[in-house]
Amino acid sequence: MKRLLHYSLLLTVMVLGLTSCVNDDSDMDDIIAQYQVEPASIELDYSDMTEADDVPVTDEADSAYNDYVENSAWNKVIEINYDGATATVNGRVSGVSVQTSGAHVTVMNMSGPVKFVVSGTTTDGSLKFYGDKRFQILLNGAQITNPHGAAINNQGGKTMYVVLADGTSNRLQDGATYTMVDEEDQKAALFSEGQIVFSGRGTLDVIAEGRGGIRSDDYIRVRPGVKINVYSTALDGLRANDGIILDGGVINVETSGVGAKGVRSGGPMTVNGGRLVAISNGDTRITDESDLTDTTSCAALYCDTLLVVNGGTVKLKATGDGGKGMNAKWDVAIQGGTFMAVAAGTRLIKSPKGVKIDRNLSITGGYFYTYSRRSDPLDVSGTTHVAPGYKTYDHGPKVITIAY
Repeated sequence: MKRLLHYSLLLTVMVLGLTSCVNDDSDMDDIIAQYQVEPASIELDYSDMTEADDVPVTDEADSAYNDYVENSAWNKVIEINYDGATATVNGRVSGVSVQTSGAHVTVMNMSGPVKFVVSGTTTDGSLKFYGDKRFQILLNGAQITNPHGAAINNQGGKTMYVVLADGTSNRLQDGATYTMVDEEDQKAALFSEGQIVFSGRGTLDVIAEGRGGIRSDDYIRVRPGVKINVYSTALDGLRANDGIILDGGVINVETSGVGAKGVRSGGPMTVNGGRLVAISNGDTRITDESDLTDTTSCAALYCDTLLVVNGGTVKLKATGDGGKGMNAKWDVAIQGGTFMAVAAGTRLIKSPKGVKIDRNLSITGGYFYTYSRRSDPLDVSGTTHVAPGYKTYDHGPKVITIAY
C-alpha cells in the first residue's frame, strides 16, 4: 500500500488501525463490499446563497484596488447587440474601432476605460478584443455561440471586467473545432490574455465543446453575487495561469474530457467566500509518444501552487477512472469554511484519491471531509498538521472528517 507520509500522531494511529483491517489499495470486490461506506452527496448546486455586501477596496495602494470595477469612471460606452447573423454597434469612442463581419465583432481599444454593453443572441458570432487598455463587458442578456472558436476572446494583456447585469441570464458557447489565427491564443469559450474579474448579480452559463470553458493566462477573481455555470466536454472548466481568487458567488463546474480538470490554478488559489462545486467525470488520458506512455488523471480541483481556504464552501467530486477530488502540487491550508472532496471512480489505470497533496497539509479551522471508494481518502507526501480544538475527528475505512 502506498504509504501516507508524516501524519500527525492522531492521524497515524487512525491509519494504522485502518490498515490492520483492509489494504486500501486492494481491488478485491469482497473486501471492498465489506468495508464500503457511501460518500457524502456532492452535486451541482444552483440554489441562491446569502452573501454579505461586497465592499470595494478604496485604498489605491491596496493590491486589489484595480480589481474593483467601481473604482473607474465608465463614461465611455459602446453598445453591441447581436441579432441572429448580424451585430449592431451603437456609440463612438475616440481611440476605439469596432469592425463587424456578420455577427463576428472585433474591437481595437486604444482608449481609456471603455464599457461595452453586450446583448442579444447569435448562433454564429463572436466578440474579440485587441489593445493595451483595461475594459468592461456588461453582459446584459447576451447569448453568443461561435461554432469556430471562442465566443469572447481578449487578446490584450490588461484586465477584462466581466459584469453580469443584475437579474440577467447570459450564455457563451464555443464550437467543437477551432479556426486558429497565427500567433494568437484562444484556449476557451471565454478566454483572456489578461486578468478576468467577474462581478454583478446575473448568471453566466459557459458551454465548451472544443477547448476549455473559462481561461485566463493571468488570474481570475470572482466577486460575491455572481452565478457561473461551466460545462466542458473537452478541456478544463475554469483555469487561470497566475491564480484564482474566490471572494464569493456561486460557481458550478462540470467536465467530462479525458484528463480534464474541473478547476485548475497555476498560481496561488484563495477561497474567501462563496460556493464552488466542481465535478470531474472524465477518465485518465493516455498519451503514447516515442514508445513512452504518459498517463494523466482528471481532478475536480488541480492546484500547481498554494491553496488557502479561509471561508466559503468548496465541494469536489471525481467519478472517472483514477480521478482525484483534489490534486495539489504544493501546500494546502484549510483555515475556515467547508472543504469536501470525493473520489468515486474506478482504479484501472490510475489510483483515485479524495485528496492528493505533494507537499504539506495544514488544517486549523472549518470543516474538512475526504472520501475515496477505491483508494486512499487522503494522501499527503509531506507533513500533515491538524490544530487542536477540533470538535470532530472521525474516520472510517474510506473517510476522514475533521470539524472545528
